[in-house]
Amino acid sequence: MVGTQTLVLEKIRNMERGTIFFIEDFIDLGSLGSVRIALMELKKQGLILRPARGIYCYPRIRNEYSGFIMPSPENIAEALAAKERVRIVPYGDNAAYKLGLSSLQISNLKYLTDGASRTINLTTGQKIFFNHTSEVKIFDFCNETMQMISAAIRALTAECLDAEKRRIIHKHLRTVPESEFLKDITIPPAWVGEIILDIWNN
Repeated sequence: MVGTQTLVLEKIRNMERGTIFFIEDFIDLGSLGSVRIALMELKKQGLILRPARGIYCYPRIRNEYSGFIMPSPENIAEALAAKERVRIVPYGDNAAYKLGLSSLQISNLKYLTDGASRTINLTTGQKIFFNHTSEVKIFDFCNETMQMISAAIRALTAECLDAEKRRIIHKHLRTVPESEFLKDITIPPAWVGEIILDIWNN
């Protein structure tokens, strides 16, 4: 009879490298306990990575000399959101950094979610914070750039939007299709929408 570890490894090897997975993805192959033991053993053997408790990855190979590539915190956050079927959006400083509005790289990622609040402790020492929000409109954006611009402006406040930051926002807005802009401009708070509209028109 084929053991749980063999079945788990076979399923993993059919995944694309870089795939993030969870213990629950293997419950059809054995008990939760046997799957957990199998994954721990495969990690010990260096075949998979464990970025955080209960979170695993079939890693991409950097090259033959320097080993595997750990998945990014952003990819881990997105995988968790997909697993739990919740929505997430980058919060504040995260959005500002991703847009180039801040040079301060954030080591701990923060997201707003319509799911439960929780903190993920990564083995790298970083943390991912999911903070529940009842402001469900922020998940209605059809354009991710518009969503991030709105979050960044709310974090930076109007007083901190100098000419250079407005120029950067304008550059990002040029990538947004007009039909999506017209839909999304109604979603942010009024003061944020006014700033975005003013930058769009100038």
